[in-house]
Amino acid sequence: MPHCPPILVTGAAGLIGRVLVGRLMDAGRPVLPVDRVPVPPDAGFTVTIAELTDVHRLHALVASGVDGIIHCGGISGPAVGRDHPAGVATVNVGGTVNLLEAARLCAVRRFVFCSSIVAYGATPAGQDRVDEAAPLTATSDLYGASKAAADLLVRAYGAQHGLDTRVGRIGWVYGPRRSTPSVLGSMMRSGLDGTPLVIDHDGTFPLQLVHVEDVAAALLTLYDADAAAGRAFNITAGTQTRMAALADLVREVLPSADIRFTPGKALDADRQGLFSLDALQRLGWRPRVGLAEGLAGYADWLKRHPY
Repeated sequence: MPHCPPILVTGAAGLIGRVLVGRLMDAGRPVLPVDRVPVPPDAGFTVTIAELTDVHRLHALVASGVDGIIHCGGISGPAVGRDHPAGVATVNVGGTVNLLEAARLCAVRRFVFCSSIVAYGATPAGQDRVDEAAPLTATSDLYGASKAAADLLVRAYGAQHGLDTRVGRIGWVYGPRRSTPSVLGSMMRSGLDGTPLVIDHDGTFPLQLVHVEDVAAALLTLYDADAAAGRAFNITAGTQTRMAALADLVREVLPSADIRFTPGKALDADRQGLFSLDALQRLGWRPRVGLAEGLAGYADWLKRHPY
């Protein structure tokens, strides 16, 4: 049997990367997990330590022989690194360029990048079914701007240098093992210990959540589909849930949750229409984990793994 080189997965110790590595391993596919930090002993695999800013280290790993790259690593959300904007840009933009250059020089077969729906910024009022042709206008949030910049660079590398690139613009990811700050995580912790949670807006802001298992499945779909080359794809569950309604769902699985909102105060954040999933669904992917099911599973995991 001929040797099949591994898929290099960055951010392998993170929420998405860890699930993705597990799926590849379960399918018997060779994988090279990479992160700046190790994984816990129960992860079922070990990571190769590398910083996204260490261009020589990344080049050596890619040059060792990989089939392709799924780039899940980087600063993982607007609440992370807020006080270190230069660091966010250096890691999310510069780190992506380092990987792209290594991929170009080593002629890897495929490159999948984890972008975000925040790269779109605010979408026009009243516009629903926002597809991937919508402009990337993230100017109010540096994390979103870093994702938009890297998103454009990935596709430009593909167009100019013949690198087979694909981009997944991912919604608000939730599920077991999430450790970075999130409003849903705060709600769940309130439900676990009964601590009152006051959210300083009226709860009308709509979230486009997606379960981590669905995200991992989508990324594998993008990696494997020949028709995905050079394109970007929205990855959400195809629904919008207002924060107040999300709090109600949390109370159903964790009745001790004490979650309150501030009446009459709007959240100062980009409003977005419902994103279309048509492009990704044409490749055969569908979101499988409903929100109620996903929250119940997340709550059960948190009960067994308090943090």
